[in-house]
Amino acid sequence: MFNKAFLLFLIIPFFLFCQDSKTENALIGKFSPAKDYDFGILYRLTPTGKVYAKDSKVGENGEFKINLDSLPKGSYRLVYNLPEEVNYFDLIFNGKDEVSFTFSEESGVVFSDAQNKMLSEYLNKMTSVENELNSELTADKPNANETERLLRSQLGIQNKAEKESENSFASLFIKANKPYIPNDFKNRNIYFGDKKSNFFKNFDFEDRQLQSSSFPIKIIEKYYYEFIEVQGASFYRSIINDISFELRNCDSEFQKTLLAEFWQSLVNRNKNNAANYLAENYLSDLASSLDDTALSEKLNLFKNLAIGAKAPDFSWKDENDNKNTFYTTDVADYYVLVFWSSECSHCMEQMPVLNEKMTNLKSEKIKVIAIGLEMEDEPWKETITKLPSFIHVFKTDEDRANITLKYNITGTPTYYVLDKNKKIIGKPRGQKNLFGIIDSLEAYKK
Repeated sequence: MFNKAFLLFLIIPFFLFCQDSKTENALIGKFSPAKDYDFGILYRLTPTGKVYAKDSKVGENGEFKINLDSLPKGSYRLVYNLPEEVNYFDLIFNGKDEVSFTFSEESGVVFSDAQNKMLSEYLNKMTSVENELNSELTADKPNANETERLLRSQLGIQNKAEKESENSFASLFIKANKPYIPNDFKNRNIYFGDKKSNFFKNFDFEDRQLQSSSFPIKIIEKYYYEFIEVQGASFYRSIINDISFELRNCDSEFQKTLLAEFWQSLVNRNKNNAANYLAENYLSDLASSLDDTALSEKLNLFKNLAIGAKAPDFSWKDENDNKNTFYTTDVADYYVLVFWSSECSHCMEQMPVLNEKMTNLKSEKIKVIAIGLEMEDEPWKETITKLPSFIHVFKTDEDRANITLKYNITGTPTYYVLDKNKKIIGKPRGQKNLFGIIDSLEAYKK
């Protein structure tokens, strides 16, 4: 009896130790400097977007922790600041092991757990070599020996990563991102032709784990911009056709979500012709068939505000209470519409500079129509007395909402440049780009 009791006394602490030392399924991190970060929101990525998972505060010393026990294997996005669209990084969770990282604005995210460290190091190394390879192959006189060296380096990185990640969750993503690597390099024309044909060979767009990650948008953007550079900007139609063909067997909701994200990417980079082609030939039909009226309206609004489209009409009353319409206004060869607000600090900096610019022009063939999007008229009335070179339009309440919707105004100041017939000829981002257009129009002689 004594021996059994003594044995139990020895075994119980051993089992307690084993339970205490079990690895916790948690996302553990360190933000630096701690004062710049307050929270972290974890989203689970799905084929049709992201869904909230969990959140936690960042501690006084920058420490951060979220328990992952109840969460499934997959790809996740951690938002660490606002706006969410910019301040985030992605990670993978295999459903059982801890995920750990450090983060700073200077270094970005650095993972220390095996899965994410393996994947991020692979992606960084492969991206670096691919950039060197593309730079070499697009040079006037590519060096064949250097090209072959870089191709061997690619193959080495890929083989090593596949071997080290074998039987791990990271393996799926490493194999899917394998680039085209020829056995024998002949010349760049053959290389790019073969690469184009084999670009998506290793990426299965129907795999749900891949769909539930950021890799689908990354690979189609990579395909688009790489072959636009190789073939030329006029080939955007055939490249978009290729992308749509690769997605043909995928679920319609996934296709819509992915192509909508790609459309927004094109819009953000001012690839307006490509964005409208994608919408007209593929995305609009998907939005309509899936009853996504919000997306349909968004696509139509962008098309109606594209370069070459006639800008929407609007009306206003001048200081004498006379009604004016934009379409009947005929005082210049070109017009700059600027949507601004007297409550917008950027506007208050830029509007006087624009006023001075217009005042100093030698001719009067360009006229600025400044549309004030205001909550009340008093600050606006005081401000416009200092901006005498503009035609001023006051919009508030329902009129403000209507014109904001018509012109898709998401921030102020926003600029449009139009010709005499009120057709859009420019949508400059920022005052520097606007001034470049104004100088070109001022120098242009009809």
